[in-house]
Amino acid sequence: MAKLAIIGGGFMGGALAEGLLDSGWHRDSFLVAEISADRREHLTSQLKLRTTQRAADAVAQADTVLLAVKPQAVRDTLAAIAPVFDRSKLLISICAGITIATLEKALGSPPVIRTMPNTPAAVGMGVTALARGQHASDQHLATALNILSAVGRVVVVDESQMDAVTAVSGTGPAYVFYLAEALIDAACEQGLGREQATMLVYQTFVGAAHLLQHDPAGPIELRRRVTSPNGTTHAAITHLEGANWADTFKQAVSKARQRAIELGKG
Repeated sequence: MAKLAIIGGGFMGGALAEGLLDSGWHRDSFLVAEISADRREHLTSQLKLRTTQRAADAVAQADTVLLAVKPQAVRDTLAAIAPVFDRSKLLISICAGITIATLEKALGSPPVIRTMPNTPAAVGMGVTALARGQHASDQHLATALNILSAVGRVVVVDESQMDAVTAVSGTGPAYVFYLAEALIDAACEQGLGREQATMLVYQTFVGAAHLLQHDPAGPIELRRRVTSPNGTTHAAITHLEGANWADTFKQAVSKARQRAIELGKG
């Protein structure tokens, strides 16, 4: 028996597999099911992982199953693995919007842990929220925590909060990347070369993130410290506030949360 089956070897599934390897898991302890021949080739050639095309084959060999397919593919995947799934197996899902009740109903009420990681997991800097179903024990939760902590920090939440988590940290990296795009373009418009602008923006984001994480003052105080009265930062922030930037951002997060709810309904 394999220790873990990863169903879906795309970006997140592959990132989790790589994180587990980096944290000391042996390659023979898990198996990745992936329908794309190109992705299977990547996983076997680059990470030396065992792979299979059929999800049911991987599930049949594992004690714990990590479901990492796109939300739109969840129902077909659940139908494919249901015949070989039993209540002795733990299901960990990273599929946005898919409820614990949906997963339990499809697989005969096994222990389920619903999670939402994000893409910085690919470099071991992710954050994952976990919520457990009614059949999941403390030991099941510990197993999930052990797996997901291999790629970053973890936090336990109620399932009612998971769609909000999806809209904040699951989608969150895209907000950062989108702002980086805008700042690079703005820098170029102000006369900087694209290579210069890219380096300046990247390092500003990295440095600010480290400062935010290590200085207990928090974002409001850190922003205040760099915002001198009538200075350059004050001019920029005043413009953003006048354009209702914060409200627009809140509306964007709300839209993401609503889409997560819609995905769960299929």
